[in-house]
Parts: sequence; C-alpha cells; structure tokens
Amino acid sequence: MAGRGQLEILKRCYMEKDRFSLSWIKMRENYDIKSRSDLLQNQYKKDKSFFKNIIDLGSGNGSFLRYCHKKKLIFDKMVLLDYDPKLLRNFYATTYKYLGGSKYSLLKINPTRYELKKKDVIKAESIRLINANILESLDILDKYDLISLSAISDILPISFIKKFLNNIGKNKIIYLSICFDGDIKWHIKHRYDKYIISMFNRNQEADKGSGYAIGSKSIKLIKEYCIKNKYTVAIKDSSWRLNSYNDENKKFQRMYLDTIYRPLKNDNTTDKDMLLEWKKVKLKEIMAGKSKVTVGHKDILIET
Repeated sequence: MAGRGQLEILKRCYMEKDRFSLSWIKMRENYDIKSRSDLLQNQYKKDKSFFKNIIDLGSGNGSFLRYCHKKKLIFDKMVLLDYDPKLLRNFYATTYKYLGGSKYSLLKINPTRYELKKKDVIKAESIRLINANILESLDILDKYDLISLSAISDILPISFIKKFLNNIGKNKIIYLSICFDGDIKWHIKHRYDKYIISMFNRNQEADKGSGYAIGSKSIKLIKEYCIKNKYTVAIKDSSWRLNSYNDENKKFQRMYLDTIYRPLKNDNTTDKDMLLEWKKVKLKEIMAGKSKVTVGHKDILIET
C-alpha cells in the first residue's frame, strides 16, 4: 500500500495534468470518444460477461460511462472512482444533459448512487460514485470483472502499475484508453517542434517533485509487464486528430497547446525564447484555421 507521501505526489501529478479541471474534461470528451479504438467493442462482442461489474479508476465526471452508453456496451453495475469530488458531483448534471431526448433516464437515488434505465424496461444499470485516490483502492479491484483507466497511464508511477497488475486476479479485463505515447505531429512543421516535444516528454516523465511519473514510456512498460505475467495484451491506436476548421476545434487546440506551454514555461531547463516563439506561431496557425495536429495515444486491453 502506498504511503501518504506517494498519495500526495499522485494528487499533485493529477492537478498538473489537468489544470483546466472540469472545463478541460468536458472539452476533451468528444475527442476521446472519436479516438478510442474498437478494442473494447470487440471484447464486448466476444464475451459480454466481463461487462457485468465495472470499475472506472480516475473516472472524472463519467465520460467512460457515457462512452459505453453511446457504443451500447451494456453493464449491470459500474463504479466511478475519482479523487476530485467536484468532478464526481458534475456526473449527474452532465449525464442527465447527455441523455436528454433519448429513451434513457438517470435516476438519482442519493448523492453517490444512481440508476440508468431505458424507458419501458424494468432492469436498470446501477452506478455508484466513490471519492477516493486510486492508490488507496488496490484492495477492492478484484471484485470487478472489468477495470478501466482513461488518459492517466503516463502520470502513474511504475510501482503502482506493478502493484495494480499484481492485485488483479485471473480472468479479468483491464482497459487503459487514450494512453499518451509521446508522439505529437503538426501538419505545418516548425523548426522548434522536435525540441519542444522532447522537452515536454521529459517534463512529463520527470520532476514534479517525485520522479514517479512514467510518461510516454507507460505503454511499453505496461506491455512488457503484462508479457512477463503471461497476460494477453492488445494495443491499438487511439490518437487525437485535431483540426482548427471551426470555433470549437480552435478552442480545443488552444487549450491543448497550453497543456504543453504551461509546464515548460515553469521548467528552468527549457529555452523560454524558443518556447514563446513556437507558441505564437502555433496560435497564429490555429486562429487562421490552418493548424492540424495528431496527438499520439494508444488503447491497451489486457486479459489476465
């Protein structure tokens, strides 16, 4: 079990990763839905039994649950676990709005328990919210058939990944989606692209005061550890392909650009003149509707 110091480190990593908090999570949801591979859908077609009891670690405000609903991946029970109570509190409002005009309704039993129900159908999908840090939750994971983590593999410590995989019993599914792979490619190249990306990847791996973040190496390390444990592992591309053709896409690209600029602005090893020139050019291209960028992500599906 991780100590108090490690828990605080992971909290700081989460905050660094998601400084935009709720606004960033809401903006990225549509891009995540479009980018996810068909790994989970194929698993559902192959064997629906794994979808009876699901836990989503680092759930935010429930975007993975809404993804499952959109793709008609039916479950019996799902637990949403996140350290941020603000994000969990937003689950009901966002999901209620998402379901508007559909044949489904979301019933609030109490602040932590909900039911998702199709009209004229007796059976309901049960949803429970848990406010906790994932490092403190390893001992409950074996209760679930499917364990999901979205967009957080690169900020996790390798020690957690090893404990996590060792705490999962046989015949379980682990689904890690939108895992950053360190590869960022702009359609219009800039002479500082390579430098900025390398500094960003180093910053993601390194010192947010801990040295625990795996960064873009997470995919390779997770795969190696799964092979060592004789788990079956499949990996597919889930990269964002962003453009700037309308106001929404421009806004999201600006927000994404800031997730690179902001940590490097505070990084003493990054050349600030190069960083500022790079950002100004990228912003100009975004506002002109000319910017397109591919942000490398992978989905990982593990059968233990």
